[in-house]
Amino acid sequence: MLKIDGADNFRRTLVGLCLIIAPLVLLLGNIIHPGGKGGAGLVNMMAEHPGRVEAASLLIIFSSVFFVPALVGLLYLLRDRGVVLGHIGVGLALIGVVVGHAVWAGFQIVLLGFVQNGVDRGQLSAIADSGPLNVGFVIVLLMFLVGFFVGLIILAISLWRGRAAPLWVAACIIAAVVWDFIPLPGIAEVEIGPALLFVGLGWIGLKVLRMSDADWERGNLPSSGGLGVGAQPRVQ
Repeated sequence: MLKIDGADNFRRTLVGLCLIIAPLVLLLGNIIHPGGKGGAGLVNMMAEHPGRVEAASLLIIFSSVFFVPALVGLLYLLRDRGVVLGHIGVGLALIGVVVGHAVWAGFQIVLLGFVQNGVDRGQLSAIADSGPLNVGFVIVLLMFLVGFFVGLIILAISLWRGRAAPLWVAACIIAAVVWDFIPLPGIAEVEIGPALLFVGLGWIGLKVLRMSDADWERGNLPSSGGLGVGAQPRVQ
């Protein structure tokens, strides 16, 4: 039960809810988005489905907001093992998931505005294919790639090492990242990656919501297959 006047209870509930809501909203945004491969495909898709593109982009931006307390809150579960890796992973993931996704969604909203205002589609397709050719764009792109892919993998490993998540949950998070590189033929349109991320983080979110305030203060998840209990004091 949420208690506004209880700091530990409020933080625990907020983190638990955001761990569920953030990947769920991201998944919904990916499902609603009509897709579109290549610059021309993206621009044509925007012209045909402007409402879906705008709704999906806004959902992805909203998910970035929910990811902030969700990711930061995971550090409360890493008190003994996996502390250093956890901080590195969360820091990188915040850059990738929050900044990267928000920037990409914002870019699509701006591009959609150009499409609706009748700007030449050929020029817009070229922009979508290559992106702005400047140092700033390259830096933002690298921040997203390193933050999202490397950050989430490091975070997943730290959660497993710190006994904040079982191996299968860490595997779900890592698989969500890897999926973007090796989608299986025939089911590329299915949003497996975001779904796996929702399963992994959502499981942790449910566990956090079921914790007592005392366990939250100690950083111990409810016992489940040896999780959160009997951890050896070791900072790595």
